[in-house]
Amino acid sequence: MLTEDYRVRLESFEGPLDLLLFLIRKNEVDVNDIPIAPIADQYIAFLRDLDQDGTPVDIEVAGEFLVMAASLMEIKSRWLARSNDPNAPVSTDDSGSDAGDPRADLVKQLLAYKQYRDAADALELRGKQWQARFPVGGAEEAANTADEQTIQNEVAALDVEDLELTDLLEAFKKIVATVNFERLGDHQVVYDDTPIELHAADIVDRIKSETLEVSGGARPRVTFRTLLTNRTRSEMIGLFLAVLDLVRRRVVGVEQDKQNSEITLVLRDPDETPVDGAAPPQPASE
Repeated sequence: MLTEDYRVRLESFEGPLDLLLFLIRKNEVDVNDIPIAPIADQYIAFLRDLDQDGTPVDIEVAGEFLVMAASLMEIKSRWLARSNDPNAPVSTDDSGSDAGDPRADLVKQLLAYKQYRDAADALELRGKQWQARFPVGGAEEAANTADEQTIQNEVAALDVEDLELTDLLEAFKKIVATVNFERLGDHQVVYDDTPIELHAADIVDRIKSETLEVSGGARPRVTFRTLLTNRTRSEMIGLFLAVLDLVRRRVVGVEQDKQNSEITLVLRDPDETPVDGAAPPQPASE
């Protein structure tokens, strides 16, 4: 893993794929059609410039970047040799792309990395949006002022028994002054107190009632998406926790044929002993 100092030296690039993806975006080219020669040259030049200020680079830490540099040079040489050979055979895979392209494996890695990177960026953006939606006072800034520090000391020394009705009223007034209740609008909070055990029994009952065609014959199973269809948010949370509990106790198995495909839930062999010796949940009675 990169050290904090080395991350600064690499402009916060988390790894070789991160640096490579940055160069591709900088050159405004398609990830599926990388101009390998200029990209490889820029990658090597970037690593070479790291030591210009005299700061030594830890080879062990930079190893993964150097491995990618060697791979790029190999791909570049294979690409140039392939381009200079007009008689080189061209084979295509099922998607119609050139299966003999020396960049193929690298493109697959970059596309997979880009997918996770975009997801991480989206989650980071959503986190910032939620922080802006529910703003809180800066504790560090407040602690730097004498008045706020005095208030904090008074509050810390105040016991619950010493609170008066006027104290609660003043606190509520401050909340009302900082929250715009009009923007909330009319809404209803749905509370679901269904026990996890009941959700688990419903899941088992649902799996037994569903049959999906799979390789090797039809088996009772249900997709995770179907299980959550037309459910409230509270119900979804309860069902998700129930699925985790069923998987932990080996009552239900989770399957996925390939990446990004549907997740399916299937009952495990009833002869298997669940974890902790717990018996599988019985189907919910009608």
